[in-house]
Amino acid sequence: MAARGSAVACRLRPLAGFAVATAGAQNFLGARWVPALLAVTPAGRRPAVALRLLAWSPHYFQPGEHDRHAVAERIRHTRQVLADEVLGRYLHADDDVLDVGCGPGYLAAAVAPRVHSVTAVDVSRGALACARVLNPAPNLDYLTVDEFIRGGRDVDVVYSVAVVQHLTDEVFAHALRGWHAALRPGGRLLAHVVVDDPRWQTEAQWRAERELAGRLKRRFALNCFGRSADQVRRLVTAAGFGELDLVAVASFVDVDDDVAGQHLLVARRLDVAAASVATPSRGLTVPVQATPVEPFDLEPFDLEPIGPAPANTDPTR
Repeated sequence: MAARGSAVACRLRPLAGFAVATAGAQNFLGARWVPALLAVTPAGRRPAVALRLLAWSPHYFQPGEHDRHAVAERIRHTRQVLADEVLGRYLHADDDVLDVGCGPGYLAAAVAPRVHSVTAVDVSRGALACARVLNPAPNLDYLTVDEFIRGGRDVDVVYSVAVVQHLTDEVFAHALRGWHAALRPGGRLLAHVVVDDPRWQTEAQWRAERELAGRLKRRFALNCFGRSADQVRRLVTAAGFGELDLVAVASFVDVDDDVAGQHLLVARRLDVAAASVATPSRGLTVPVQATPVEPFDLEPFDLEPIGPAPANTDPTR
């Protein structure tokens, strides 16, 4: 009986930690005490504490992954491969880059040596605090989205990995307009997306869930939406991007990560004339007319609970 109680306690401890560390829907480790705790922790212990905090979040560690250091090294390795073999194909040494949804910063730190500068943003102050401890670099800044906007920076490249699938269509469209506004003329967008995968529920299917367990998952757990390739194209072109390509990540690299079975969206800001720069293209290219787009708030992650879909919308993902 004692062993059973111990097993239950082991399962409940991460849930309790997650509950007190979260700051609203989809904002894991966003509670104000998380960065405060790291700030007062002795420097030598901060990496271990940061990993323990990250282990509470379903964003970063999977259930059953108990060796935090081994998981961290696996993540570091896969992000290095993605930086070298996937994103690196589209990056230049003089690029200023924006990493959207950077989390604990493993990918941002892997990209930083390849470019002039990286600004890594996230909605979670706790995740950013962990990133500063675990993945610092001299040309890498970790900021909240609001801090980035107030700084008035612009960039040559916006990239985002393991983020878009957690956004509703409305939030994704909002984010795309913000990314467009953050890019310099002719700037490039690189975004990991999940398309045409029957294993992923669409946003409409999530909204249609009426069982209590499904509603609780939609409200409190990590939302994951599937989309069609056509839907992605429509959203991206409506935000003022062109030269659109959807490239299978597996055509670049074989890596032990879910991203390997998904796609990289490649696009360019086309509302102004841009010099032609050669980039890899593997089909699905959709040329579009340049479309002026008004600057828009870049905040893409202040997610509200998903309510009933309006009757005149066609939600997906």
